[in-house]
Amino acid sequence: MIPREVLGAFDEFGPLLGAVLDQTHDCIKLLDPDGTIRYVNERGAIAMELRAPAELIGQRWVERWPGEMRAVVEQALEEARSSEVARFTGSRTIGGKPSWWDVTVTPVRLAQATEYLLVIARDMTAEVEERRRAEAVSAEMRHRLRNAMAIASALVHMGARGKPELQAFADEVAFRFAQLGRVQELVLDSAPNKSLKQVVTLLGNVYDNLEIGPMPEIELEDATMQALALAFGELATNSLKYGALKDGTAVRVTGQLADGELQLTWQEETALAPRRAGGQGLDLIDRIMRASGGRIERRVEDHRFTVRAIFPVQPPHEAT
Repeated sequence: MIPREVLGAFDEFGPLLGAVLDQTHDCIKLLDPDGTIRYVNERGAIAMELRAPAELIGQRWVERWPGEMRAVVEQALEEARSSEVARFTGSRTIGGKPSWWDVTVTPVRLAQATEYLLVIARDMTAEVEERRRAEAVSAEMRHRLRNAMAIASALVHMGARGKPELQAFADEVAFRFAQLGRVQELVLDSAPNKSLKQVVTLLGNVYDNLEIGPMPEIELEDATMQALALAFGELATNSLKYGALKDGTAVRVTGQLADGELQLTWQEETALAPRRAGGQGLDLIDRIMRASGGRIERRVEDHRFTVRAIFPVQPPHEAT
């Protein structure tokens, strides 16, 4: 039962409030300031593996958590007693299976004092499991990409074995594969920040006639770096198939910071048409950029093809 003094604020709507709380998928509890459970909805009882909410009344909330979580729970209670909203992510075993909860502890003030602590816990088990599944798939893909680069290099060297005239060519191709592998590590592996200049310079080592111009010293978050690298790779592929890199002429890449935005410019002299019927490369770049909060601008004039990838960024870190 919800404490009478709390229900009093809702007059005749008290029973309706209790019914509504029992229907929610969130686990909701009302605690005394010392952490004693005074009310819990039906979902809360289920989450605690009990048959009815009444079995929890009078128990200490912190004791319902596993030992390794109790210091975090006590800290949240202390913050809420100090009239602050506390939040943490907690894990516990339910029905023999691990579960994860996003928990908020909010002080409830009646008159001038904190009389109760309201706990709302949202079950985020499905989200955590899906994120772990995606991370496992991503790790497997990174592993396969590394293996693909190693196998390609080995095949090139095998083809040149016993043929001295091909050895220099094989070494050059293997070097380019190694550079691509390094780019993949920098772009795909999780890290707090990644150097734009480092990644672009490595890409410049992969392709002939790719000139890297001025580039700001800035570190980018994973999502931004991955989007830029994917867009960069698509532009290089298009140029190798249809544009300047195919013809052996120069492509120039420059970057600058302006008005809180990173602008990465790709420019090549080519007869590349503005759009090909059924072509998907530029559309793919559009989707990649929009999904990551950026945008793309492109222009074709006088046989000059220019693409500018633009992202909002934080100010660059000071050099250390």
